Amino acid sequence: MTKSSALKFSKFRPNELQEVCRLLSSVFQTSPDKLTELYVQLDSTLEDAGWPPHFVSRDFFCTRDGHFQSVYEQSPAIAVDLPSLLELSDGVQEKPTIVLLGQDPKSNQSYDRISLGTPYGLHHKGSREQLTNTKLYFKMIQVLMELGYRVYLTDIFKVWICNPQRLYSGMTLPKADRDKFLDILEAELDIMNPTAVVTWGKPSARSIKDLEVDLHLEFPHPSGAANKAWKELLGGQSPTHANKLAYWESSVNQVLCHRSA
Repeated sequence: MTKSSALKFSKFRPNELQEVCRLLSSVFQTSPDKLTELYVQLDSTLEDAGWPPHFVSRDFFCTRDGHFQSVYEQSPAIAVDLPSLLELSDGVQEKPTIVLLGQDPKSNQSYDRISLGTPYGLHHKGSREQLTNTKLYFKMIQVLMELGYRVYLTDIFKVWICNPQRLYSGMTLPKADRDKFLDILEAELDIMNPTAVVTWGKPSARSIKDLEVDLHLEFPHPSGAANKAWKELLGGQSPTHANKLAYWESSVNQVLCHRSA
């Protein structure tokens, strides 16, 4: 990203923000106006050093499965990721959109409240510039932004609940909650009308297999956990961050530039 091109965070078009917040308020115990305020709070610390914390109360989420509620109440850590939108502030208006789809949030710290963030933590300057894995994720997203796209980042499941019996291992959400989040994902794609959907990892790829997607670019997750799959893609080369980034840049350039030609 060039020094003259600042990063724009979640500068949705008015109808998009309204619709996204309406969707989210159907699964979280809040209003569209309150969600808009949360986006403003996240944006306000975009360039602050490190990882400024953001929290909401635990009643922000209520499971649709009454039997799961006790597990939720006992969980030492709960995380929520709100969808976000990244693009370069380069004066270009009405850019096409790419959706980048992940699986769910995660937390490795215990809090009485819900830790609130965005996919891959890119609302934090510390994540973008200091964390080894997240720096790679951001560089990959920069490739898309520099091709002239805005990138809508979202997770299939927007809440993560730590297993009370296994610290910082996630619980599988009840079916009723999973189904609701899948319905929301389908509606998100309708709202954002993306040129392409990029999935990182098998769970996110499976989640859209029955949806109408114009162009699906499927990749292993960039984290080290998927290094075996990356090594196969790289023809046996070492799955270093540099090699992953080079493969990613070549692949998305080839597909997206050919599509726009």
